[in-house]
Amino acid sequence: MQNIDFIKQPWLKLERFILHLCYLALRKYIKPNPYPKQIKTILLIRRNRLGDSINILPIIEALKKNYPSIKISVLANQYNAEIFSYSEHIYQLYSINEKWGLGRITLYLNPIIKKLRQENFDLVIGLGGYASMLSQISFCINGKYSVGPKSFEGNFNDLLLDFSVSKAVGKHNLHVDEMARIVRNARLKLPKKLPFPKLNVSVAYKKNWLAICPDVNRKESRYSIENYKQIIMHLLLNKVVEKIILFLETEKSPYIELVNAGATYQKTKNLNEFISGIAKCKIALTAAGGSSHIASALDLKVVVISGIKNQAFWRPYGKKVTIFEKENNINLINPKSIIKSIENT
Repeated sequence: MQNIDFIKQPWLKLERFILHLCYLALRKYIKPNPYPKQIKTILLIRRNRLGDSINILPIIEALKKNYPSIKISVLANQYNAEIFSYSEHIYQLYSINEKWGLGRITLYLNPIIKKLRQENFDLVIGLGGYASMLSQISFCINGKYSVGPKSFEGNFNDLLLDFSVSKAVGKHNLHVDEMARIVRNARLKLPKKLPFPKLNVSVAYKKNWLAICPDVNRKESRYSIENYKQIIMHLLLNKVVEKIILFLETEKSPYIELVNAGATYQKTKNLNEFISGIAKCKIALTAAGGSSHIASALDLKVVVISGIKNQAFWRPYGKKVTIFEKENNINLINPKSIIKSIENT
């Protein structure tokens, strides 16, 4: 893996350099479209990442409250579209297969892009960190006015947007604030205090169960099996919770061993089943990632274990969230501290 990255990196730098030269040469000659006199339709683009998608929900809710007559549509992809189906404020949800045809080469001909182009949206807003694909999708949709994140050094793809938004300098609270900043730069009003994300899932009664979601792609946030076992056995022995439900990506996860400590494994085939399952619990103990955002949006008490840098920025935006972070070694987080936090729920 390291050898491949070493080989690719010089070409990546060369590509960025060429795009930067194109940007410098063309930016004086390309004029943005005029801002529409009236906004009746908006398309928000949020591709991939479950947690980041949940952070868009408060913005959608606030926009709908401020502009009740505006129709807000969302373009997601096959991975994260499910998240937006739980919002009652979205007029139309679209899902794009970015690998259709030859990918980027045939993006303009993509069936979903062609359909969106016919809608002639007043505003197209790309949400997320800078990605060339995001600006290219926005350009191909060809709305009346487009806004999205700007690249760090400035490159050709920035010119595909009518207005590109630089990342805020200095500290700011959460990822949701960065997304709200892009929307405000699209000349839309948002309250200073956004509502908390909500996934509209009907649950008759939340049981005194603890959900554990230990699987995570980032190895820095993989808490040890022994530490999880210590937490599980203490909580069950002292009857802090009635039951501990274990959610895993697959049965082949090494964390399946936690059933030997008393956890009950619940198999889920898809995201919908996971959301329905975790919604029945009162508390969630999760590795940093999408599951923590989902649990928070379902109004669970959430305890997040993280080993990544700048977790404060990426933490779930919710009222009942506790973060345990150890950047250098996540397993230095004492299980007793996590147990105490759960007991105080």
